[in-house]
Amino acid sequence: MGALSIITESKEETARVLSQVKRVIRTNYSNPPTHGAIISAAVLNDPALRALWEEELGEMRVRIQGMRKAMVERLADNPAGQDFSFVGRQCGMFSYSGLTAAQAQRLRSEFGIYALDTGRICVAALNQKNIDAVCDAIKKVL
Repeated sequence: MGALSIITESKEETARVLSQVKRVIRTNYSNPPTHGAIISAAVLNDPALRALWEEELGEMRVRIQGMRKAMVERLADNPAGQDFSFVGRQCGMFSYSGLTAAQAQRLRSEFGIYALDTGRICVAALNQKNIDAVCDAIKKVL
């Protein structure tokens, strides 16, 4: 990431400089750096690093499953009587919570909790310090 600032003396010169800058940066957009692929190959091809990565991945999977369970437990007594048990059966880093677009918008505007208008919530972002606040806010928008 970075920024490039160029001061020119005229609009014509600005147009010429912009044209050249676009030529130079085009290769970065067309052919992104291979750093990520090189790092991935190094980790996946080294037995010790791969074992460490798989262990950490397993720990994250368990943590996310724990957050799903905690979310289901904390939302069980919601005032709308809505069943959130399905959240515990979902897999992955995100959950389609069943919230409406209006409810998701209220979460964002009133509580600073981001959910897409589809109701999708990032379960991976939940932790022991924020799970209560998130679930309390969800209960308030139901």
